[in-house]
Amino acid sequence: MTIAERIKAIQRESSSDAPGDPERFRRVALTKAEMMSQAKAIRETLEANRAPLAQIAADLAPRQIRRVVMIGCGDSWISGYGVRHAMEQALGAVCEPYEAFDFDCYGTEMADAGTIVIGLSSSGKTEPVIEGMKKAAARGAYTIGLSNTLGSPLMEEFPGALHIRATRGGWPTQSSTAAMALKLALATEIARAKGTHPDIVAELDAGLAALPDQVDAVAQAFYTPAEELARKLARADLVLLCGAGGAYAPAAFGAAKLKELAPIHAISFPLEEYHHYRTQKAGDPLFLIAPDAQSHQRAVETAIMSRGCDGFCVALVPEGETEIAGIADLAWHLPRVGDAFAPILYAVPLHLFGYHAAVERDALGLGAPRLGG
Repeated sequence: MTIAERIKAIQRESSSDAPGDPERFRRVALTKAEMMSQAKAIRETLEANRAPLAQIAADLAPRQIRRVVMIGCGDSWISGYGVRHAMEQALGAVCEPYEAFDFDCYGTEMADAGTIVIGLSSSGKTEPVIEGMKKAAARGAYTIGLSNTLGSPLMEEFPGALHIRATRGGWPTQSSTAAMALKLALATEIARAKGTHPDIVAELDAGLAALPDQVDAVAQAFYTPAEELARKLARADLVLLCGAGGAYAPAAFGAAKLKELAPIHAISFPLEEYHHYRTQKAGDPLFLIAPDAQSHQRAVETAIMSRGCDGFCVALVPEGETEIAGIADLAWHLPRVGDAFAPILYAVPLHLFGYHAAVERDALGLGAPRLGG
């Protein structure tokens, strides 16, 4: 088999980076519809899974949980970073996002009866997710599949099955945020069944109830600001995104949307890593996601360093925040929410920016950047 034949056999993406590629822009259009209906997907997902969540929680109530492993590929993997800390607080166990191929190849030997493995795949057929869960189950782990696709192996072959009421005709938006909300609901129901951490359970209950309306409000509020910023940055060939803790998830989602939709180079990394390399160069746009008190001071220093290297800093901060906002070139203020829900809410403006960047670049006849050109 030639290299060209092997590329065709391996490649799963039907669109290209060429300017105006019709297949890519078909999916760009679908992404717009899906990202603007994330609130509906979250609301319907939580409502539809009340009974299965209660059953899984009842199964796990008498079980000692030492470790929760959340596996997936792409955004399905990254979603685990967004909910990790909240799940650890609710369950009192180590929660670990683990890329599914790596888990399948290297991680299953540590699975045991004290392990829960949560596998996420939109199609429900992603091979490393299925195989890793099977290996973990054979070692005694309790396995739970999350998928958009009823009847898929992930929904049929494991003790727990939760259906995400989201679509993914475009690139992942609602399929990721609804999955994150569902993982938080899962941790809430397990903690409730175990009778532990009632204060955290109450906080998560209230936050989940409010979340769909908050997501919808942010999508509506930031549609035009994201469009205006995309117009300003349309010729950028590289965008940097960073955040600490759960805020790393929206940074990674934002980078993924730019690579998929625009399509340009985009790099996400944990906030602290900005300071360990000569990361940002003059003119480089940086999205600084800083929703919480824990990372605030380091985020301030990041905004200062961005200014010092003549970069362009867009800060996503809570309403009322003034210190970072006063240093950044542009500040987007989002509603104040609990730390468990900020990674979901802060992903929405970055989805919007990725979409608008694709539209603006297409209007200029720009495709993917090339070295030397």
